[in-house]
Amino acid sequence: MSRFRVRVAMALAVLAVLAAAPAAWAQVMPMSPPVTAPRAYLSVGIGGSAYEVDCAYSYQCDSIGGAGRVALGLFLMPLLGLEVAAVDFGKSRIGDRYGDAEFGVRMVGVGIVLPVDYGARFNGLLRLGVASVRSTLQVVPAGTAPQSSSTSAEGYYGLTMGYMLMPQLAVELSLDGTRGYVGQVGGRVDALTVGLSLRF
Repeated sequence: MSRFRVRVAMALAVLAVLAAAPAAWAQVMPMSPPVTAPRAYLSVGIGGSAYEVDCAYSYQCDSIGGAGRVALGLFLMPLLGLEVAAVDFGKSRIGDRYGDAEFGVRMVGVGIVLPVDYGARFNGLLRLGVASVRSTLQVVPAGTAPQSSSTSAEGYYGLTMGYMLMPQLAVELSLDGTRGYVGQVGGRVDALTVGLSLRF
């Protein structure tokens, strides 16, 4: 198991602990007054990604990349919202019998948001939708061969846990995932990001 996937598992464990903690903490310490539910939010984050790529023929294989995400959401009712999300999963370095290459995935998606509140300061978002996913494959060094690309419609998921720093600002830990392919190259890709969310 890669170090990134171990960190993803640990992050999910932390999310589970944080989800259970507020009820227990309420027994021993006072909580702030409940925060008014937001009508909309703007969320940004940066972190790392993990690609599920086939390294069977690789001379050099690095399935870990950088990641960035931005999302804009609007709540239609207290327990349902819509979201437009964009995620750049960065690039992984792969190789095969023909040489080294960089494989990258970007997505722009529209989906539903299911909010979950855990008290005055903790909250979560479950996000599911459909995305336009653009995948690229570039032989390196660049210029030695034309870039190959593919665009497809894929499902995506997201899970976010937030902690309110103030009534309109939260710090968030988010896990996002989808799939991307160029020909036979590609597979699932996940991103773990930390960022801020402005609620309004």
